[in-house]
Amino acid sequence: MVAIDSSGRSAVGRTVAAQIYDQLKTDLLAGAFTPGAALLTRELLARYGCGISPLREALARLVGEGFLAASGHRGVRVPVPSLADLDELYRIRILLECEALGLAMEHGDDVWEANALAACHRLERAALPGAGPEDERGARTASWEERHRAFHLALVAAAPAPRLLRLVEQMMQQTERYRALRLLQSPSEKLVRDVTAEHRALLDATVARDPAATQLLRDHLTRTWRFVADLVERGKTPGNKTPDGKTQPKKPKR
Repeated sequence: MVAIDSSGRSAVGRTVAAQIYDQLKTDLLAGAFTPGAALLTRELLARYGCGISPLREALARLVGEGFLAASGHRGVRVPVPSLADLDELYRIRILLECEALGLAMEHGDDVWEANALAACHRLERAALPGAGPEDERGARTASWEERHRAFHLALVAAAPAPRLLRLVEQMMQQTERYRALRLLQSPSEKLVRDVTAEHRALLDATVARDPAATQLLRDHLTRTWRFVADLVERGKTPGNKTPDGKTQPKKPKR
């Protein structure tokens, strides 16, 4: 017998909706959909092999979290990258993550250190997003981003502030939409390896409880922020057009 909760939904139904949510979110973060594109229900049903109810539940959740944008009676669209959105996300992420890192260094133990070291090792071993056939780039980007997020979360995991850590993870996932643009548009090995060196330096400073670690984190995140902002500003992402096909006005040069 299938269990039914107080809302009348079965446990199986909730599981399917959660699976579709995870799959669709992974595709969004990996840049599988063109920014500004409408996501048609019939195409999503075929892509994920699910029913309409779990799909609607997954879409509603993603709209609520900002990964998709409601488009009136036309359904949902993939958000278009914008400098204003990018700037807000990175400002918030930097403030929250630096605060969490400071708390983690204050309260972390040897188990926390070991987990951070392991996460860094896994990230360094991840296949480079730009390596291999182009049709595998999205999957490689998704895999690299998963390990990258795990590393950053491991650094701050010892912070005794559950709500702060939840907010940090939310901001990480929001900025991943823009990080995917960086990796998909500029997937050179040198670029990724330079970032890897930054991660190792950040890990070493964090484990050593060096107060400079928070500044290293701030600098690390700011470099990505500036790089992606430049891509968006110069129109080198698919998101330089509005949903109606008009070109977005470019930010004046300073």
